[in-house]
Amino acid sequence: MSLRWKLALGTAMVAILATGLHFFIAYLGFRQAIEDEIQSELERWSAAVAQVVVIDDRGRPRLQGGNWPWLGSGYTLGFRVKRNGRIYLEAGILPPAPTPDWATIERRLPQGFTLELYLNVGEYRRALARQLQSGLVTLPLAAVLAAVLGLFIAQRMLVPLDRLARGVEKLSHVEFPEPLPEPGGNDELAALTRSFNRMARALKEAFERERAFTRYASHELRNPLATLHAQLDALESGVVPKEEAVAEGKRALDRMRSTLDGLLLLAREPKAELEPLPLAPLLERAVRALPEPQRARVELTPPPEDLWIEADERLFARALENLLNNALKHTDGRVHLGAEAENGQVRLIVRDEGPGVPPELLPKLTQPFFRGGARPGLGLGLALAAQAIKAMGGDLRFESRNPGLVASFTLPRAEVEDVEA
Repeated sequence: MSLRWKLALGTAMVAILATGLHFFIAYLGFRQAIEDEIQSELERWSAAVAQVVVIDDRGRPRLQGGNWPWLGSGYTLGFRVKRNGRIYLEAGILPPAPTPDWATIERRLPQGFTLELYLNVGEYRRALARQLQSGLVTLPLAAVLAAVLGLFIAQRMLVPLDRLARGVEKLSHVEFPEPLPEPGGNDELAALTRSFNRMARALKEAFERERAFTRYASHELRNPLATLHAQLDALESGVVPKEEAVAEGKRALDRMRSTLDGLLLLAREPKAELEPLPLAPLLERAVRALPEPQRARVELTPPPEDLWIEADERLFARALENLLNNALKHTDGRVHLGAEAENGQVRLIVRDEGPGVPPELLPKLTQPFFRGGARPGLGLGLALAAQAIKAMGGDLRFESRNPGLVASFTLPRAEVEDVEA
């Protein structure tokens, strides 16, 4: 049985139990009210009749007066006055035999007489029966209506679950679905859908990193491996001296190690721990970390002392180091480093005086191993910088100048008052 029908039948069962319990309690309450009303009427009429029954001098009961209250009252009733099983007086309408439509009550009279009053309560009994019949008719109707509503609600509820099931099935075949539409509201299904979308994005990114790692590794390690193999063959054949072959082999191994280190950094998704940091010391440390010849070519415009950013110090240092190294590598002139505050953000700027990059190549600068032509290096620096900046919530952008290239990214500004508090 499908979950839809289980929910529909479950809803119907709950409705039956709730409706049945409500009907049972209402029926008992109504029946008790009927019984109380009948008893009240018996008490009232028996008291009224007892007032007009008198015992004469010969010890016989008779009715006094002529305006008796049960006449023209709209009630069907009668009574008997008995003593020792003998009937001395009777009047009104009496039942021919005991029946549920008649109710009776006894009241003691003087000199050992007993008044037996009979009251027709058929209307009460029929009202009670009608109430029972309406409940028995309502109960199955409520069950059917609850089943239909349960099926409708189940259908509405299970639409997101169906989407989730199809999405999970695609993930099991390493197919990444589009983000699922989130149900309205903020209930558990909406939270589950959001969690699934986050999980699907994370798996897709992890899979793409793994695939990129494999593709880049196979591509970038092929040349140094071929070089190493060629040098070993040449050494074995005696074509090149031992010193030259060893030197070339070491260079090939160093390149493979650098490539693998960079790939491993790209394959690991960095976790940023953002905290308020003063910007000026961060920029000064980044410049001091450069070798002396390169440090002399960096022109730092110190930011205000009260300018703080929300950043991860480790990732910020990695991003800035790679941006500076890339700029210094592509120019023999100066590299300008500065920052500016704008709309609650801080924009970091690295500008070189090199030949620049054609506009059509700007989107490719952060692709791993993209070298853009002729400069040496692995082509991983800008990819690692973009990864670190993205982890901190920023976005690395490039703008070609004539001459030079501008690399910039923004991070949230931290208020000095908040930091001091």
